[in-house]
Amino acid sequence: MQWISHAAPVAVGLSAAGVARSIARAIAFGECNPDAALLAHAQDIGGSDTAVGKVHATGTWQAPAVHAKLAAALDAPLGPALQADFEWYYCRGAFFHNDAHYEGRLFGVWCIAGPPIELVYPRAAVRIAAGLGTLVVFDPFEIHGVLAPGCNTYAATDYQGADASVFLGFELDITPTVANAFDIHSDLSGQIISSRTRISAASGTIEAFD
Repeated sequence: MQWISHAAPVAVGLSAAGVARSIARAIAFGECNPDAALLAHAQDIGGSDTAVGKVHATGTWQAPAVHAKLAAALDAPLGPALQADFEWYYCRGAFFHNDAHYEGRLFGVWCIAGPPIELVYPRAAVRIAAGLGTLVVFDPFEIHGVLAPGCNTYAATDYQGADASVFLGFELDITPTVANAFDIHSDLSGQIISSRTRISAASGTIEAFD
């Protein structure tokens, strides 16, 4: 895995349950080729009638062989923190949002099918090109979107008729070693970002803090 440290303003993620923690100041990415079974499964997910701009989930599942392969690809310190549950996600572009319902977890996506895209984190000024086999691990409180390559803003018209992007979603426990790797610290100063934070769907700009 490779690491990107960013200079986004220090901020605190506040879950719906009222649990606060600092937001990670790093994003990790790498590559892992999916096997034939995952590729075949992905072809059955996310047809062309998928609502544009929204990320859709299909429910959790477990597969020990997939877990072992992914944990090996994540390597230390991330592999040992990998949770057993997976979930398929699919979208045709995704407007800017965060996923503030996660508390003691980081979120990861493994790109299994779909056109080349970029995962864009505007607050962090980071964008990661993603295609078949790309792995990305990030803080779910961090604002993010799924855009066509080279796009800086989300517009629904860019994705009308596009093929769906299909991801295997996974979670990592924020163990002390994971927290250290992602620069998640004990300082709870800074702006609060939560599910009530108003985010521009087009640009990812924060319009009003919690």
